[in-house]
Amino acid sequence: MTDQTQKLEKFKQAVFDEAAVKADEIIKETEAHCAEILAQAKAEAEALVTESKAKADKEHFEASRKAESAGRLNSRRNVLTAREEIIDKVFANVRKKLAAFRDTADYEKLLIKRVSECAEAYPDKKGEVRVAAADMKYADKLTCGGRFTVCENANILLGGVMVVFPEDNMALDCTFDNEYGRQKNGFAGKAGLTVG
Repeated sequence: MTDQTQKLEKFKQAVFDEAAVKADEIIKETEAHCAEILAQAKAEAEALVTESKAKADKEHFEASRKAESAGRLNSRRNVLTAREEIIDKVFANVRKKLAAFRDTADYEKLLIKRVSECAEAYPDKKGEVRVAAADMKYADKLTCGGRFTVCENANILLGGVMVVFPEDNMALDCTFDNEYGRQKNGFAGKAGLTVG
């Protein structure tokens, strides 16, 4: 082999060696870059899975909470409806008993007694006794010796009397309507029908 051929061979070998080194560097850089891209993709995929799971868990929790809340509201509504039905039945019976009581002699005595009590509570006052239209038949017995005038009041439906002292802007409400309303409003608590 000639010197020229040897030099060419050495040059060729040097170029191949340098190319092999460069190729190794490129391969290593590419592998490192691919590993970095894969690691980043894996991290992003894991983050997406975690985020999707958290979102699904949150949606499930909210849906469960809404369903539970709707169930509680529906249950409460049913209890309130049943409670109102019970109260209405009880107080429908009370109204019937009051109507029956109004047809007795004891009712007349009760009216006279209530008016007398109001007159005694305010002995120097003149006023008016208000009664239901059906109770105007007792008017002459409710004047307390002329101290009171008796008039009909359309707001009194269940019976009883209301004694009004206009000068003092004062009314003593002894009507069944007033007591009926108070008792009906307080009945749920007294009867253990409150909703908690």
